[in-house]
Amino acid sequence: MRKFIGFMMAASITAATLGGCSTSNQQTQAPATTAATEAAKEEQAEASEAAESTEAESTEAAAEEYAVKPRQITDRTIKLGLIPVTMNTAYTMTINGAKKHIEETGADIELIVQAPSSNASTITEQGNIMETMIQQGVDAIALATESDESMLPYLREAAEADIPVFLFNMTEINEENIYYVSSIGYDQEQAGFEIGQWINENLGADAQKIAVLEGYAGVVNTKRMDGFKAAIGDNENLPIVASQTADWTREKGQSVTESILTSNPDITILYGPYDEMVLGGLTVIKERNLLDQVSVVGFGCTKDGVAAIEAGEMQATIDVGEYGTGFDIVDAVIDFCVNGKEVEKVINRPSKVYDINNLGELDRVIFE
Repeated sequence: MRKFIGFMMAASITAATLGGCSTSNQQTQAPATTAATEAAKEEQAEASEAAESTEAESTEAAAEEYAVKPRQITDRTIKLGLIPVTMNTAYTMTINGAKKHIEETGADIELIVQAPSSNASTITEQGNIMETMIQQGVDAIALATESDESMLPYLREAAEADIPVFLFNMTEINEENIYYVSSIGYDQEQAGFEIGQWINENLGADAQKIAVLEGYAGVVNTKRMDGFKAAIGDNENLPIVASQTADWTREKGQSVTESILTSNPDITILYGPYDEMVLGGLTVIKERNLLDQVSVVGFGCTKDGVAAIEAGEMQATIDVGEYGTGFDIVDAVIDFCVNGKEVEKVINRPSKVYDINNLGELDRVIFE
């Protein structure tokens, strides 16, 4: 590279010197300058190709070095560390699903669950938890997080320790990321679209005013809301007149709904991309005797959300397979760590909207 820079400087000086004169002799020098420039371009192109080749070889080498391979552990109990974003109803359903499937299959798996203390410190605490599990020598890790890129240093640390990581309940993933084995869950944007589509088809024929209780700002909330807005966006009867953050919690959902109703007493639909938030809002709606005015629609198919639909107080929710995801995690770990099989990079369960008309089809085992 230094030789190339020196060559270019020399070529530039020669061109500048010739450009400062006006005799006919300089005219004969021009072809030489052009030749030098072309030679420089060729050398630059060769250097660029060499750099790209080196980068590709480096990537392939990294993949070979860090990509965790299937194994067959049959002589001892497999220790599976499970790290949710936080402890709430949705993640409890996944944990219960994993426990149930371990019990049903008779798999020799010890499930070790540890969660961050709050949403506000998720990334830092999850990193610390992963490092502790790595030091303790777990055989596999199941991790739910906002972004696999944000956890890359810890994913790489696990790969260096030859510990397979299975992501779950993810929103955005890089399928080229070599540091995790599989992403297990559902398409969050598609689920947002499907619940929005239910509102469009069941409530969109009449003029409505929608209030939204959003989760913490982040990729999960954005994806769910993007899908929802795409589903209702072309219907002029479904404007969003208020939208505020309710932090994914029932308590905040209640206080935010009180604020929204004070400013917008004529809302006709209350939606939130998680049941817990809208259940908090439902408390306020009942206190103000607005059940006949406001249709409440949630997300997540929680036990309390389903009970509210049965009671005629909530209109719909969407099951995104949180309980079944626990089954899928265990199956993937058994295949990869016991049977020595490769597993799919992405394993998604389909979503399904439930309302009073099809609630009988819901398998209540998800609440056990």
